[in-house]
Amino acid sequence: MLAQAIIALATTAIFANINNKSAIFHPVKANAPDKEKKNMWLAEHLVSFNAEFSSRTVSLHWNLAGTRVGGHFNIERSIDGENFEKVGEVSANDIPARSYSFDDNIKASVARKNDLYYRLQQVERDNISYSKVLIVRMYETHSVASISVTPDPAINDIQVNVQLKENSFVVMKINDNSGNEVMKKTAKAGEGNNIFSLAGTSKLRPGNYKLEIIVNSNERMVMQLIKS
Repeated sequence: MLAQAIIALATTAIFANINNKSAIFHPVKANAPDKEKKNMWLAEHLVSFNAEFSSRTVSLHWNLAGTRVGGHFNIERSIDGENFEKVGEVSANDIPARSYSFDDNIKASVARKNDLYYRLQQVERDNISYSKVLIVRMYETHSVASISVTPDPAINDIQVNVQLKENSFVVMKINDNSGNEVMKKTAKAGEGNNIFSLAGTSKLRPGNYKLEIIVNSNERMVMQLIKS
C-alpha cells in the first residue's frame, strides 16, 4: 500500500470497448507524509513504463536512461488497484542503457476479464522506492490489442501506449471539470506498439480532469484524474 500513499494523485478510470467492459481504478492517496516522499525517487526518474500483450504474456518495459541504479526491481501486480503481489524480480545492475523488461505469464482469461495494475519496487540495500502505477487493458477487437497508461500528472507527464493490430487513428484529449478541452493530441499510428507522451500534463493546475483515448472512433478509454 506504500506506493499508493506516495503518489499525489487520485484517479478513477473507466475502460470501455465494444463489449462494454468496465473497471475502476481505486483512488490513490494524496499528500504523502514527509517521511514517505523520499520513496518517490523511482517514479520521478522513470523515463518510460509500458506494456504489451501477446498470447499469455504481458511484457513490461521500463527505462531509466542516464540514471545510475543498483540493487533489484520487484515487479508487483494487482487486479483491483489496491492489493498488489510480487510476480517477479529483475536485477538493476549492469543493464545497457538502463532499459529493463519482464514477462508476466498470466492466464489469458484473467488478463482479458480484468484490468491489470503494475508497479515496480526498487530495492537497494535499505532503500526502497516505488514507481508510478501502470494500468493495462486488453481488447478483443479488430484494431486494438491493448492500451496501457501511467496516469500520474502530479509526478510527470502522462504516458499512453497503444498496441495496435492495424494502422489506426488515435485521439487523446484532456478536459477540465467544466468540460473545456485543455489538451488534444491526434496521431496516425502503425501496427504494433505506439508510445505517446502527453507533454505538459505535469504542469496542469490542481483540479479535476478527464483523460479520453479513442481509437478509430470505436475503442474508448476514459479516466477521471484528480491532481492535487
